[in-house]
Amino acid sequence: MSTAQRGNTREIWRRVLPVALVLAAVVTAFVVTHEPLARVEVVDFTQEQQDLGSFYGLWTDEQKALKAMPLADYIVSVTAGKTTVVDTAPWATFAHGVSLSQEGNPPDRTWRRRIGEYGSMYVRQRDLPSPDLVAGLPDGEARYASLSDGTWVKAVAVRLSSSDFTLGSGLHGPPHSLAYPLRDMFFPLLGLAVLIYVLLPWPHRGEGIIAYDRWRMVLGDSMGLLLTIVFVGLPFLITSNAALAVTEYWGLTLVFWLIGLLGLWAVQVGISAGGLQIMVLADSLVRMTAWRREEYLFADMAFVQPAIQIPPKWLITTSWLAALSGRRGSGAALLGAQSETRGFRITMKDGRVAHIWLTDQMGAVMMRGAEALPRALTAAGVPMSTEGVTVRGMSVG
Repeated sequence: MSTAQRGNTREIWRRVLPVALVLAAVVTAFVVTHEPLARVEVVDFTQEQQDLGSFYGLWTDEQKALKAMPLADYIVSVTAGKTTVVDTAPWATFAHGVSLSQEGNPPDRTWRRRIGEYGSMYVRQRDLPSPDLVAGLPDGEARYASLSDGTWVKAVAVRLSSSDFTLGSGLHGPPHSLAYPLRDMFFPLLGLAVLIYVLLPWPHRGEGIIAYDRWRMVLGDSMGLLLTIVFVGLPFLITSNAALAVTEYWGLTLVFWLIGLLGLWAVQVGISAGGLQIMVLADSLVRMTAWRREEYLFADMAFVQPAIQIPPKWLITTSWLAALSGRRGSGAALLGAQSETRGFRITMKDGRVAHIWLTDQMGAVMMRGAEALPRALTAAGVPMSTEGVTVRGMSVG
């Protein structure tokens, strides 16, 4: 493999790996645990009995009876058939941690990560001092652990299902640290993507090589990545559940992913631009991209003419449809419809045609060393036609 080929291979990996890693970061951030959880609290039965019926002033006959009971009878009635007597140091330590966390003073980072919505405490069932306390119970079923010092710990089984996720507003209840166990990988994956993009050796462009400035490549890569991530990742953000996005809401996901193909196309353009180099040799013109190598002998060129590239009709139509569906897209659609790039069209004696684009949509020369191309063509005696040609396409270089 030649040095140029190795460089082009690196340019492919420079775009593909970061995009894959960022997509993986987005997907893993919304992978929901299948592990059963438990909502736990240290119960103050005195306060609980006083609060009966206090919401909206609504009372049931059962609540009235419980309210009138002596406290001891109330505790027996509420916990009947649901109590496990425990007398171990792990339970005492656990109850102390729950109590402090309920008061807003979690003892350490582990307990802070267990605080869910409205200050409720959640743990994985296997992290309970007695995991079998609520093992196998259906969602919402409660059990009580009675400690020798009179402390009561209430544990309610929590089994996440699709009904726990509200479209557009996410998950309510358990903390994300427990509900999304892979979310801690998000920033490491993003960091790895950035490191790969930055640290892979950049191609060395010597004298006589026409290529894009590096800042243009970085800008194009950033736009391609952003476009891809936004539309591929939006279904996961909307549903807050990676599994739901590809099952129950597959139609919504499909729409966004089809739009996201434009982002992947932009990534492919970035690969082509990153590996593009045009070498002006003594007797030929060599164009290399990340995908192929093409050589055009000056002696085999029939003539060269100025060329203009304008967007394909389908892209203009899509842009206007997108503009009509929103309030602020007409300007971008108008600019896109009127954009054009300029360069040369080389017609070979055997009928082959090659286009080399040297400017951006604003008319500025976007390739470093581009002035060497017309000089070389003139010096080689290649016939130059003043008749311009307009083509539709989205090629670079």
